[in-house]
Amino acid sequence: MAGPFLSGLIARKILRHFRRIAPYCVATDHSRPCLYSQLGLCNPCPGNPKTNPKEYLKNIVFLKRLLRGQFKFVLTFLKKSMQEYSKIQDFEKAAQTRDHIKNLDLLMHTPIPPDDYIVNPNLTADRHQQALESLRSSINYELITNNSLHRIEMYDIAHLAGTAATGAMTVAIDGEISPQNYRHFKIQHPSHDDVDMLREVLERRLKRTDWPPPDLIVLDGGKPQLSVVEGLFPAKGGVQPCPIIALAKKEEIIHTSRSQEIKLPRNHPGLQLLQHLRDEAHRFSRRLHHLHRKFIIK
Repeated sequence: MAGPFLSGLIARKILRHFRRIAPYCVATDHSRPCLYSQLGLCNPCPGNPKTNPKEYLKNIVFLKRLLRGQFKFVLTFLKKSMQEYSKIQDFEKAAQTRDHIKNLDLLMHTPIPPDDYIVNPNLTADRHQQALESLRSSINYELITNNSLHRIEMYDIAHLAGTAATGAMTVAIDGEISPQNYRHFKIQHPSHDDVDMLREVLERRLKRTDWPPPDLIVLDGGKPQLSVVEGLFPAKGGVQPCPIIALAKKEEIIHTSRSQEIKLPRNHPGLQLLQHLRDEAHRFSRRLHHLHRKFIIK
């Protein structure tokens, strides 16, 4: 066969994107659910005795279609599946399918021609760096301007009227989503107030000196969520360890602890990075939340 060929690293990165749309298994031991099943990246997992083989094989069919570039076919099928799950009130599967649609839509609207990788083998790293630089330059905040943004953490809370409350931390390292650094938090003091539960999660996180320190903390929400900053640090002489911002839904406005409101265009690389982190936080927090709900119901 004639070259040139894409490097194995690039191929793995492409598959990593596809995995968020059509989860698949790479484990050799199927006697129990694999680690990736906990991240929603192997769902349904062949190692789970309750898994329907037909459901898993359907994901493999999707993966093959994606590799052939048949994105619209997969998108149409996913939308139809989401409607069917909603009709039978299987809202957990409907939400999972909706997340797959979002990931596919993001992939379809930010295409990277394969030839670009041949011209620039470092294209992926360059795009990650572009996202960080654009985010840094768009937010007039010297703590952001002067640090590397090596580690960005996003936080989200999931609960049902205060019950089965969970928190999630998703992470980007050097502009790249890093699932192995995700963390779940089971809320110890459930409340009807998202802000109180968010404050608990952040307080617990900042006590974890064994975890690498964040360069930027992003909260899912707006001004109310950002008010947690006031309770996290001493009123006098306190030094904020890193900047904290909030990303509001719908209008996608970035709020800073200095009362700034920043509106970035939808195609802004920095905003797209934050949106991706938020979508991952939603997915990750809901997963543990649904597990707790099942336990409570039983």
